[in-house]
Amino acid sequence: MGQSQSAEPTTEVPIEQLSHQLALRFASKCFSSLEIVHYKDNFKSLADHQDDLEYWKEDTLCRFLALPEPLHAGPVVYQMCTYLGAFPFPRLAPCILTRENMLKVITIMTGRYKKVLRRGDQDKAKLLFRSLAVFDRAASTALSTKEKPSMDHVIREQLPEDMLEQREAAEGPRTHPSGFAIDEPLNDDEDEDDDDLALAALDSLDAIEVFKHDQKTDRKIHHAMIPVENFKKLVMLLLLMSGIDPLTPLGSYGESLNEERLQALSASADSIIAAFDPGPETKGIRYPNFVKTVTTTLPELFDPFNNLFEHFLFSKNINLNKHRNLPDPVPNQDTKQSFIYRSPEDDTTIFTDTLLSQLSMTLKVSNPSGTLMNIFPSGAHFNRLYSSSSDGTSLSSFSRQVTSWQSGSLLLVSGTTLDDANQVITLGAYLPGRWHDSTSNSNPNIPSSHDQSAPRPSLVQLHPRQALFPGNPYNRTLSWLHFSTRTGIALGCVIPQRSRTSAAPQPPILGPVSLLIDSDISTATFQHDGSAGSGAFVTDPGLETAQTHHPDTAQAKKIQFDIDALEVWGISFPTGTGEDEITKQKNRLAWEEAEAARRRGVNFGGDKDGARALLEMAGLVGDQSNQRSGGSV
Repeated sequence: MGQSQSAEPTTEVPIEQLSHQLALRFASKCFSSLEIVHYKDNFKSLADHQDDLEYWKEDTLCRFLALPEPLHAGPVVYQMCTYLGAFPFPRLAPCILTRENMLKVITIMTGRYKKVLRRGDQDKAKLLFRSLAVFDRAASTALSTKEKPSMDHVIREQLPEDMLEQREAAEGPRTHPSGFAIDEPLNDDEDEDDDDLALAALDSLDAIEVFKHDQKTDRKIHHAMIPVENFKKLVMLLLLMSGIDPLTPLGSYGESLNEERLQALSASADSIIAAFDPGPETKGIRYPNFVKTVTTTLPELFDPFNNLFEHFLFSKNINLNKHRNLPDPVPNQDTKQSFIYRSPEDDTTIFTDTLLSQLSMTLKVSNPSGTLMNIFPSGAHFNRLYSSSSDGTSLSSFSRQVTSWQSGSLLLVSGTTLDDANQVITLGAYLPGRWHDSTSNSNPNIPSSHDQSAPRPSLVQLHPRQALFPGNPYNRTLSWLHFSTRTGIALGCVIPQRSRTSAAPQPPILGPVSLLIDSDISTATFQHDGSAGSGAFVTDPGLETAQTHHPDTAQAKKIQFDIDALEVWGISFPTGTGEDEITKQKNRLAWEEAEAARRRGVNFGGDKDGARALLEMAGLVGDQSNQRSGGSV
């Protein structure tokens, strides 16, 4: 393999030829022959032509992907594609979206490049950043003062629209998307920074010598940023498309885009963008913050692109059933699968489709085989177990509804902070195991040293800033979950030992990352304090950095809030055979009600006090009724 440090390609192998070879390698190694046939048909049927060149324009791409116009995300997606299509030669970007360049875009967006280039997700994050970023003039004042606008740029600014259109028609299609919030790059001649993924691509072609590997080339990426205005449009699109699969009709998602859904998407997008800590003055997201956030807080953020770009591999013009004398398939009218199952009486709820999309970009859930998966591919169903708005705020009612559920669950709590800001805060907790009433000293929710591979709970903050707090795999002392009808719901807290001299249990003590909900479900306290040491949950790196370096503007380490709503949703995985979990849950509750009615009807004659004493000894009534199922004395 060559070791030359030349920055320019050799005359024998021009970079255009290497780009062609990489596209062929992707086609042969990452796709089946049938998928390539479908892709070629899709591309050719919509392509524009100029001389011998076939290419896609921006409106063609937006029309094929059915990008909803109210989101205005089309120019942002097109900018990404014109950059990714030039891979692995960023100096060729923005490129014309030819068939080969578009195939490279699909390979990267769907993650299929891993079949050829075995690199980590952080390398893809770097590539995605550069596809979204623009050159920041303010961050490179020394360079910008030496540069003057090119004559071509001046002419384009002064030409009227009709003359500009004539000029572009003569020169060929203009591939660079226009209309972005921050100006286009000033210094186009500056060497592009190095990229491990690009090096891997060239290495696979035995052409590593055409890429200059120099530390100086890392400067440009630190002078770039993603404009928040553009990124928000993209995030809203990703939220809308989060539950899509390769066969879902794309237009079905835009049909439900009313004003209420747009506002919900905008609010969730603001929380996600806040996790990137954009500059207050530049309104842009820098590279270090971008990579840190997408690899820790939002690891599934770009996953919707996988299935969105898989649509290129299915052509409606190709129907293999015709060659087999089979009837045409009947399209599925139910284009969108429902994942949230509410009670008919639930008029208001925290858990919405938008919030589920937001959760799916942060959380993974454990399927029945114990494998952690993204929420949508896992097929998880969320069944309402408890809602404070419809079931009341009694922990006895909470216990009855929740502790009988036999598998994992999701807790959601929303409220208003008690400080001067009166800000809405929403938190969630994924609990892979069942709930237990921890009124007794025994607490099954303290992990042991033998359950390293067991799925761990996670805390997540959804508003006003997205943050993820995974269960600490090294925690052996603090309780992930402690629930008692006397002290409330505690996650990540220190649970004091019950005193023998006092009948009343001591309230839980907040841990470094913890949530404490009081016993009447009226107030809660959330703490995120990295300086307090290690706890049951791991701190969020982005939030911890903001609290350490910007304490005046960052989120407070301790937040108290009034609870507006509390919900628990049972997670089930329908198998299609036998009773599902929600049916079993209803049967269990019905049996408990019938059993309670039968016990109340037991005839003890006229000795009512003796009857109650007997029931208290059996643990069926009184303070001990919540921790015993009855029976022996």
